[in-house]
Amino acid sequence: MDNFIDEVDEELKRERQLVLWNKYGRFALAVVLLGLISVSSFIGWRQYQTNERTKTGLEYMAAGELLALGKTKESLAAFRDISKNGASGFGDLAHFREAALLASMGNTSAAAKVYDGISKNTSIDEMLRDLALVLYALNMADNAAPEALIARIKPLTLKTSPWRFSALEITAMLLGKRGDHMGAKEIYKRLADDPATPSRLRARAAESLAIIGG
Repeated sequence: MDNFIDEVDEELKRERQLVLWNKYGRFALAVVLLGLISVSSFIGWRQYQTNERTKTGLEYMAAGELLALGKTKESLAAFRDISKNGASGFGDLAHFREAALLASMGNTSAAAKVYDGISKNTSIDEMLRDLALVLYALNMADNAAPEALIARIKPLTLKTSPWRFSALEITAMLLGKRGDHMGAKEIYKRLADDPATPSRLRARAAESLAIIGG
């Protein structure tokens, strides 16, 4: 997930040309001084951002270590704090870890709520938002109307989506839940026959076909 972390740095403004001094005298000097102050402030802000990212990265690692030690609740609290207060990037990843921990603890409704929030956050990379939507649908499969979930993830089933195979598998599962076994069978067959389908997912699709009589 760390490959998805991408920070956008601001560009430094150009300093005014020396000709301003000849034209505006002391006023030009004041402008230059203000420009230098702005540059200094900008450099200071970039250093602050770097420090914040380093600090958040260490906190993220510490939260993961808590989980490795079996301290699930403490790890959840740590990831939740990072997701709210941490620097961008690690904060986004912490949201996913928070939701995953909630799901692993059996609180799928709370996990779905977190995933839903991520999927609607336009400040987050679109690929991550779409992943959150897939995970939202997966966690809501037993608690929401299949039709509503199918409609929401439909754009992710297109060939242009990197999550299309997972979105198709969830769609087939939801179709089966509402009794549309022919529709589910058609999708499972597509997944099982498509060489581009990830191997594990293709195996699951083949198993599902066998179960429903494919």
